[in-house]
Amino acid sequence: MIIMKTNGSISTVLNDTFRPVPDQLRRSLGLLDNDDQFALLVFLAPIDDQTWRAGPQTVIDEYGDSYLQAGGTAEKMSVELRRREDDGDYRFFIVGRDHDLAEPLTETIDVQAAHEPRHPAELFTADEAAPVFAYYVEHQAVPEGYTLRLVADM
Repeated sequence: MIIMKTNGSISTVLNDTFRPVPDQLRRSLGLLDNDDQFALLVFLAPIDDQTWRAGPQTVIDEYGDSYLQAGGTAEKMSVELRRREDDGDYRFFIVGRDHDLAEPLTETIDVQAAHEPRHPAELFTADEAAPVFAYYVEHQAVPEGYTLRLVADM
């Protein structure tokens, strides 16, 4: 089961009841406005519907540590990945299109009051981020061809 959180608190099950999941992800990313809708997060929870209905917060607490998230606006957002590595520790990465990770961070992304430095290749529109999210939902990974910049202090 894929859980989708908006603004870090509103959680729903992501399914294809109303529209295909990739279309729903694109629509949700397209709603980001850095005001009422400033962040979208998805994660996998290997549970059934009954377990979700019995205790959504328990599910989030147990499975919500690995995720893909976006923050900002539909026109300019950052995509970030948090995952458990082979050593058992969680690491946080900024996702970007292929680029040299040594290049300077000359852009910023604004999410609520935070102004975070980014490389131009690390900024996405909703249309550009949607396929990354769709792939993550299917594979719990970022597609090949994207870079992951480790953020050491997260």
